[in-house]
Amino acid sequence: MAVLRKTTIRHLLIIIAIFIVLTSLRLLWLNYFLPSNHQPSAQGGIVDLNNQDLLNEEVLSLNGEWLYSPGQFVNPENKGSSQKTNIEDHTIQTLPTLKGGKTIHPYGTYQLKILLPNLADNSRYAIRIPAISTASSLYINGELVGQSGKVADNRQDHKGQAAPYTVYFTNTHSEINIMLHVSNFDTSKSPIINKRISFGTASAMTHHQLITGLSLSTIVVMLILFALFSILVFLFIYRKPIVLLFTFGFLLPLADELITFDRSLLDWLHLDYVWSYKLSSIIFLGASFFFVQFMRVLLVKYHSTKTFQWIVAFYVLDAVFIIILPMSWLVPTKMIFFVLYLVSFLYVVVLALREYLENQKRSSAFIALTAVGTTNGILWGLIKSIYVFDIPVYPFDYLFVMLGFSSYWFRRFHENSQQIQKLVAKLQKEDTLKDEFLTSNAQKLWSPMNRMITLGQSIYDNPKNRLVAEDHRNLKHLIDIGRSMSFTLNDILDYTRLKEGNLHLHTQSVNLQGAVYGVFDMLRFIIDGKQIHMVSSVPRNFPNVLADENRLIQILFNLLHNALKYTSEGSIEITAREEQHMAIIHIRDTGQGMDDFVKSLVFTPYEQGQEHDEGIGIGLLISKKLIELHGGTMHIQSVQNKGSDIYFTLPLADESKQSEHTSYMFQDNTQLPTIEQGLSTVSEKHFSILMIDDDPTNLTTMKSIFSKSEYKVTTVTSSEKALTLIQQASWDLVIVDAMLPYISGYAVIERIRKQYSLLELPILLLTIRKHPEDVYTGFAYGANDYVTKPINALELKVRSRALIDLKYSIQQHLHLESAWLQAQIQPHFLFNTLNTIASLSTIDTDRMIDLMHHFGEYLHASFDVRNLQRVVPLEHELELVHSYLYIKQQRFGELIHIEWDIDENIEIEIPPISLQTLVENAIRHGILKKTEGGTVCIRIKDYTTYIAISVIDDGVGISPSLLEELQANHETACSGIGIRNTDLRLKRIYGQRLQIQSTVNQGTNVTFHIPKK
Repeated sequence: MAVLRKTTIRHLLIIIAIFIVLTSLRLLWLNYFLPSNHQPSAQGGIVDLNNQDLLNEEVLSLNGEWLYSPGQFVNPENKGSSQKTNIEDHTIQTLPTLKGGKTIHPYGTYQLKILLPNLADNSRYAIRIPAISTASSLYINGELVGQSGKVADNRQDHKGQAAPYTVYFTNTHSEINIMLHVSNFDTSKSPIINKRISFGTASAMTHHQLITGLSLSTIVVMLILFALFSILVFLFIYRKPIVLLFTFGFLLPLADELITFDRSLLDWLHLDYVWSYKLSSIIFLGASFFFVQFMRVLLVKYHSTKTFQWIVAFYVLDAVFIIILPMSWLVPTKMIFFVLYLVSFLYVVVLALREYLENQKRSSAFIALTAVGTTNGILWGLIKSIYVFDIPVYPFDYLFVMLGFSSYWFRRFHENSQQIQKLVAKLQKEDTLKDEFLTSNAQKLWSPMNRMITLGQSIYDNPKNRLVAEDHRNLKHLIDIGRSMSFTLNDILDYTRLKEGNLHLHTQSVNLQGAVYGVFDMLRFIIDGKQIHMVSSVPRNFPNVLADENRLIQILFNLLHNALKYTSEGSIEITAREEQHMAIIHIRDTGQGMDDFVKSLVFTPYEQGQEHDEGIGIGLLISKKLIELHGGTMHIQSVQNKGSDIYFTLPLADESKQSEHTSYMFQDNTQLPTIEQGLSTVSEKHFSILMIDDDPTNLTTMKSIFSKSEYKVTTVTSSEKALTLIQQASWDLVIVDAMLPYISGYAVIERIRKQYSLLELPILLLTIRKHPEDVYTGFAYGANDYVTKPINALELKVRSRALIDLKYSIQQHLHLESAWLQAQIQPHFLFNTLNTIASLSTIDTDRMIDLMHHFGEYLHASFDVRNLQRVVPLEHELELVHSYLYIKQQRFGELIHIEWDIDENIEIEIPPISLQTLVENAIRHGILKKTEGGTVCIRIKDYTTYIAISVIDDGVGISPSLLEELQANHETACSGIGIRNTDLRLKRIYGQRLQIQSTVNQGTNVTFHIPKK
């Protein structure tokens, strides 16, 4: 406690010392400007300067006894004459006048004669007239040399101003006659002179004015600099309204000092004396209020003291009174306002000193310095108002206030800098821990995330599940969310590698168009339900870029994914151009765009562009870092609600990079002949393989892997050419690169799957990336398997042979299935047909012969070797149906009616024993279940893109439960072997199933479509 008390006393002594220093400086300044004690004083209206040395630089004060003629304007040319009669000629008035009460004479004349020493002729002199209430005119030796306002003997002609002025004149006589006309109709007080009138040589007065002007200029410059400083702080550091308040606040003391020095500065507003007086009072009030608020902001401990609220209320009330009160009330109450200023000043000064003594910090010491400087200025202002001191402009109080203010903020800046450095070190450590945490957990989340996606996809693809349509859509949405989370995990891992510098590039010559179209197809799942058109305008002859293909795909994926996320409708376009051996790639969208604030955050890690964003805010940053690793740059141009343009640069590839590309695309070809010899389960033959890659070098290398004795390999570099060859020939395997220009590998797979099932034509996908989203995309489009780059030759050959062997195993299974279908001809059908033939031999020999002929055709068509093929001509299937129907009609007669509705010139191929199976089902389980029989209509219609084949009956129909089982493809005993088998074959070949519509006791319509080639 004793130590604390000693410290407090020490700081208190420091404050007192500062106050003494400031007071001493003020006294020295005052001593320099105030007149010396040996200056003469006027006696009886005459001041004798014969014994005064006027050659020095001293300015004299014309204090003492002046002649005053109240209620008269003495003629300056003839002092004896008066404009007013029956009033006493003059009285003695001592200047400066300390007090002035009310008078019945609001105008009058002051006179003084100056006796000069013997000087050279035509000497230059100067007189400075202070602000006189409220108008004055100065006459020197009978000539008007200066005025303030307009003096008059009536209120109408009078115009008050109360502005000081200085006049310079040349005198050729030994004396100077000074006559000063004054008038005051603006206030209730008499026109007194309460400040000293200065007189001296022109050089002395000029020197005096120069010092005063420099002092005032110093104050003006300081306040303007601090106002500009506040504006800069607001623009670049701290955008808060309080900073602008500081700017305005520094200008208020500036205006107050200028008006105090010379009230005529308000003349440009063309205000009368009353409103000029009120405006200057409000400016002084605002300057005082600013100081209080200024100190309040600096105070830390007492910032929220409630007394400040009362002070603010009193200042507002004071401003209202200044505006509404008349001059007759406003001037007498001026002292009340001054008391408010004084109390509020002293209050904040006491708080500042108290805070300094309690905290004893350097920053608080600077506040105390500011408070002491202000207190010194307030006290001298009080002295000036009580005693008649014409104190010149004094800049040192402002200087100390600004010094304290600046030192305080520099000290705070230093303390904040140290605190920021500590916080930065702490944040860097926490950022490292955060990255380690994210990386660790991202790796741990990989396995469960992949299992969730795989399990959800298996449920989604399971044809036996009984999910309603809404649940089916929700499951698909759940899978997409899981995939998006996997993207996020990839971004976290890559961002950590980028920060640690552990991410290395394997640059090669990459076809930009192929990467663009591949990413387009990878992102199709995102635009589901959105009216968005993705288009590439990259020229076909655009040169390759030098990039890591895996990372280029990642860059495009992140940028396009971001564009799709913030675009609900419209288009996303990719363009590219060459400039200075660099490729400039633009991604333009018509989405919601970004404002300046969002653009400032897009490259900040873990910052989202909008609230409730599902991402973690590092996709664009990762893309930027990857582009910079390639030697390029990335920029963003965006307009809110109009769209964005993200463009980046990549170096173009040299031709010499092709060899490096080849070495990277393939690993060493390790030969294991003993294993390969046992791979094939198919009899020796030439297998047809179609390879699709936009790089001829890759095709040549891959083709060399397969021996010519076993494989016939065809290579193409164009997706369009590949799709044409698939239509023209039969293939055992297609090997396709995922990233192909214009039509990506994913799109090629999708088009192949529209014609061939997974088992009919296997597809092996080549991909640079093995992330789950890439692999999933390939399988989703219909790939059977994939091989990642760099390609291992043995892996490519083994996986290719496995797919080929699988295809031929499935084909053998289908042959056995067709044979099994043929075996489904029921023995009782043959027995009943033979009995019918035998009975007709005795009744109608001709009918017997026709029946035997059709029965033979039926057996021949049923056991035709063409039924083992994938498809047969429609004519072949119709022959089988005709024979079957003829036999049935011979047996059941009028119970069976057949209608044919077939368009002409239809040439298609359909799966064998498919139409016959549906007709047989319509007869056996449809119309023959009714006692009266029924009608079966066979309808074949030609449409623009497909042929529709329907079998329609008016039989007993199918119950809802059985119909649900048929449509769900459940293998139940009651569901029927023929229809189920036909349904499965149609799905394998054309990707679509039987369309069954049935109503109990009304009939059934079974339809399937055959796409046109």
